[in-house]
Amino acid sequence: MNSEKFTQALFEYLKSKNIHITNEPRIIQYELLQMTQTQRRGIWEFTGNILAANAAQTHNYYHNTWCMQFYDDVAPYRHHITSIVKQNPFRDSSDLVQQFLERFTEKNFSRHTVQQIVNIQKSRLSKKIVTSQSIKQSTSSEGFSIDIDSCLRFSDAVK
Repeated sequence: MNSEKFTQALFEYLKSKNIHITNEPRIIQYELLQMTQTQRRGIWEFTGNILAANAAQTHNYYHNTWCMQFYDDVAPYRHHITSIVKQNPFRDSSDLVQQFLERFTEKNFSRHTVQQIVNIQKSRLSKKIVTSQSIKQSTSSEGFSIDIDSCLRFSDAVK
């Protein structure tokens, strides 16, 4: 799939819904965002038929590739997301996303992409916390004791 063919397929879909616009990605995206979910029903099957792909492929291409052209790249800001998550590890993910987006109001980041990064960072951080806690427990100064009298002795087992 390529962007130009995908754009053309979306343009054809909008024409089929009697929405007559110019064949420009930004205008197509705007029109799609104005439509209700009910109005968009069947879009992935329609575009899939044009592109010889299935509905899941066209859906994924739209969300993961095509519409990303309208957003700023979040990669250079990943460390800010990591910092926010580390400072608030138990805060709700959607709150962390909102906090990040409010910090960079001049940018147009994909909320979905930021949400994915927050979830990944929270997952990694929770694994580190669990690992850290288990190491602390295993090296605690409390120690343990063994009742030698209740243990089976090798010499007793051989008799």
